[in-house]
Amino acid sequence: MTDALTVSETAHEPFASLAELRAQGPVHRIDTPDGPPAWLVTRYAEVRALFGDSRFALHREHSHGRDFTGFDLPPQLDAHLLNSDPPRHTRLRREIAPSFTAQRVRAMSPQVRAVADELAASLSGEVDLVGEFAVLLPVRVIAELLPLPADARDTFAGWADSLLRHTPGAEPRARDTMDDMRRIIGSALSSDPPADSLLAGLLTARGAGRLDADELTSMVFYLLFVWYEIMVHAVSSAMLRLLGSERLDTGVEEVLRLHPPQLLAAPRYPLHDLEIGGVSVRAGDTLLLSLASANRDERVFSEPSEFVPDRNPNPHLSLGHGTHACPASTLTRVIARCAVEALHAQHPHAAPTSAPVTWRGNFRHHGPAALRANLTRHKR
Repeated sequence: MTDALTVSETAHEPFASLAELRAQGPVHRIDTPDGPPAWLVTRYAEVRALFGDSRFALHREHSHGRDFTGFDLPPQLDAHLLNSDPPRHTRLRREIAPSFTAQRVRAMSPQVRAVADELAASLSGEVDLVGEFAVLLPVRVIAELLPLPADARDTFAGWADSLLRHTPGAEPRARDTMDDMRRIIGSALSSDPPADSLLAGLLTARGAGRLDADELTSMVFYLLFVWYEIMVHAVSSAMLRLLGSERLDTGVEEVLRLHPPQLLAAPRYPLHDLEIGGVSVRAGDTLLLSLASANRDERVFSEPSEFVPDRNPNPHLSLGHGTHACPASTLTRVIARCAVEALHAQHPHAAPTSAPVTWRGNFRHHGPAALRANLTRHKR
């Protein structure tokens, strides 16, 4: 059994430990921070292949129950894309896909930029760009995208603040805020959204029988809460690396590769006994795909531990791959770019201070906990 991956190794500085495992082989038996074991897949080729391998399932009903399976949500919140296999996965994705085409999301860029400009203009003095900007921007964008009614927006903002504006290690886990999540979702589902909105489309799908009650609630949970922390970490890392850069397109991709906002993809469960990377795994075992390790695989990326803002091509896996690519991948990229552009426009000489960067995260997520900058002398 490989030494346990501790919370400090996984959340704050996972890359050295992952490099050692990757050098030893592509698949390792590990102890997770929560206790149960799992298989950790560390090399790019195997991680990428597993995204589309039909021999593995996402739904935890295929687990034998002895390995790590993640946080068990109530059924009303668990019927979402990250716990679904075809044909349900295909059906659920079809309901939200039209709202997240690259063309439609790019058309939203002026709206996202306007929100980012407003938040950036409100900053002055010495600020924490994570707590005072990155935590707030995705809240506003997601709330307008769905959209959330006004009362739920305030509760959503409070939820985000309680989750991420804390000293690393002292913040509550998302699972500890379940009551707030239920209130926000209930308010959304009882609202009267605009006819052409994403939420209205989901309510229509429920009325037409294309979604059942649990799927509807779970999809709203997925849209609001599963993406939020990913977007905050993507924005924070982009500000750390790209303020003042002219290479934003390739730069954002390199930020996502080097600082993946999610360290692991959703667990996979073999449907049959099989071999992967020369290792025998049993039906029902848990496989964890290490996006953080795959993105620094020396077999694919030159200078894998260096930030190369014009790296091209850059086939990182931070936002998934193939049919399991994150539906919000384009939106995440747009938010990260708009954040950097807005801060540079409002504070053209802004840059992070020389204070060491501390990192926030858990077993699954990773991003700067704080990013100090002094804006007073340079504000237009």
